[in-house]
Amino acid sequence: MTFLLVLIGALMIAASGRIFAHAVALPRLKLRRHLDDILDYGFSSGSTKDESAPKGRLKEAVRVFAERVGRFVLAKLPALRPLRRGELAASGFYDIGPEMVHGYRALVAAGLALAVGLFGFLIVGPSLITVLVVAGAAALGWQMPAVVIRGRGTRRLDQIDKDLPELIDLLIATVEAGMSFGGSLKLVADRLPGALGDEIRLTIRQQNLGISTTEALEDMLERCDSLSMRSFVRTVVRGESLGLSISPILRELTVDMRRRRRQAIQERMHKAPVKVLFPLMFLIMPALMIVLFYPVAYSVMKGFSH
Repeated sequence: MTFLLVLIGALMIAASGRIFAHAVALPRLKLRRHLDDILDYGFSSGSTKDESAPKGRLKEAVRVFAERVGRFVLAKLPALRPLRRGELAASGFYDIGPEMVHGYRALVAAGLALAVGLFGFLIVGPSLITVLVVAGAAALGWQMPAVVIRGRGTRRLDQIDKDLPELIDLLIATVEAGMSFGGSLKLVADRLPGALGDEIRLTIRQQNLGISTTEALEDMLERCDSLSMRSFVRTVVRGESLGLSISPILRELTVDMRRRRRQAIQERMHKAPVKVLFPLMFLIMPALMIVLFYPVAYSVMKGFSH
């Protein structure tokens, strides 16, 4: 009996010691987890890259040099309009600023103009045409990065609008199962591929850093300012602020999104004949006329020559 009491006492002392150690270490663990979230803020590609490798150092040096060139260009030519951060965020470039983009544009313009100029001077020689071609190459190189970034942003927003109804369907299923909206968002975040999944995971990381759900959703709307995303964020924010049941609102929203998508597809279908009219009239019809009437014209001309 005495041995049993001693054993129970030892177990209780060990449990108390563990509870005390856990209570002492818990704030440090939470702080460490919070710091890890801050360090990991943004998107990770899934593969850890060694920044000390030669390729990583070269990439970082190019980025720093491009940013310096962009600042110099903006200081000397303030009339040049830089790309907005919203356009960069829509393209998924969160770690690139407008100054760096200006630097890349200046470097691409200078490189393309130099290459075309050397080729022109070696082949054609110094002439006015060569100078005009070099100027056109510089203008093309200046506009090329902006066109690529805007095109990527447009395609990315279109893909987000396309995937948003599926996200809402998953949220409806989890919310109706009894989960909160924040818990549902965290549950479906890791199951969404593509640009929309990246945006939801970034929103979840913002919430882990202490930002409220409303503010995180508003930040996501600033990054992806499209019609469907605007309707989704405003509907969720309004429902959360008023304390309404959010699943019926989301169900109506996804029906409206799919209806809008069908209408947009039908509108593009109706515009297709008008867009085909120009190549039909100026490219296909002249070639068809040449094929049809050239043998007749050749026969008539040959007959008159005799």
